[in-house]
Amino acid sequence: MAYSVDLDRLSHDDPAPYRSQCERHGSFLPNAPFCPVRFWWFEEVDKVLADLGVSAVRMDDLWMGGEDGEEWSREAVRRAESRARAVTAEQVEALEDYSMRESVHTVLQWIRTAAGRGHGIVGFYH
Repeated sequence: MAYSVDLDRLSHDDPAPYRSQCERHGSFLPNAPFCPVRFWWFEEVDKVLADLGVSAVRMDDLWMGGEDGEEWSREAVRRAESRARAVTAEQVEALEDYSMRESVHTVLQWIRTAAGRGHGIVGFYH
């Protein structure tokens, strides 16, 4: 699960579970290409994103969190978005594998959505 979240509103000291805080202070980002979870796939997606110039964030980093989640900071999302803007729909469509096209498109959309809101992204393994 991934959420676009104002990270300044989250607190590990809050008695509410971290995931509940993300639901309250952020919005769910669709993750259909990543369900069911295939851990080896994250590395493959990271390689393609890096080839497209988007290397400020890594799927492997985001999904290693359990109940406490893992974060892509607002700054990392902003840096990734500056590179994601340069990735064209044609470049994504040129990827041979349909699943990879869908995964890359999804991650680029997460980055663009969160950056547009000034948010970071929090991911949970579920």
